[in-house]
Amino acid sequence: MVSPSESYLHDRLLIFRGLYDVDSADALFETLHDQIEWLHPYYDNADERRVYIPRLTANYGEASYNYSGLTFTPKPWTPQLKQLKQNAEALSGETFNALILQQYRDGQDRVNWHSDDDPCVGTNPTIVSFSFGASRDFVFRAKDDKKEKLHLRIHHGDGVIMRGDLQHTHVHKVPKEATTETRINLTFRKIVA
Repeated sequence: MVSPSESYLHDRLLIFRGLYDVDSADALFETLHDQIEWLHPYYDNADERRVYIPRLTANYGEASYNYSGLTFTPKPWTPQLKQLKQNAEALSGETFNALILQQYRDGQDRVNWHSDDDPCVGTNPTIVSFSFGASRDFVFRAKDDKKEKLHLRIHHGDGVIMRGDLQHTHVHKVPKEATTETRINLTFRKIVA
């Protein structure tokens, strides 16, 4: 088993630097960018204006998942995504049946403060994340302390594990920043209900 490069928040947040070497990460980025069936979902806000989620997304696996007020029916695992799932399972010692992919087309694409604490992922979910492409900030703060923040920089080929009660105690986000480069992030999870 691979040991984490860094550990934060009482071992509930583990970072695996360079989990994928540059050549492997480059190849995965290209394949994911070109072959995933990306969606650009939207919702109608309170003023009945159409609002697009500020990133592209896709869902694969065996279980539907709800987020951002929308329900996504997954596509079946591709051979490459199945291999990445097996890598996530080996890294974490957990099993996964759902994958959310996000494509941040440039620094204007983002995800705001949130926690992955929906009841469908169970009480203390383990989530494994792989990132390919542009380096981006990944920011955490405690739900009961909006001032104190943990800023991490996640790079091409890095892996992250979030586990334990982290989703109940903290929120996280990928903020806007000045880059024109694209980042693709995969998050594996187990849907239990």
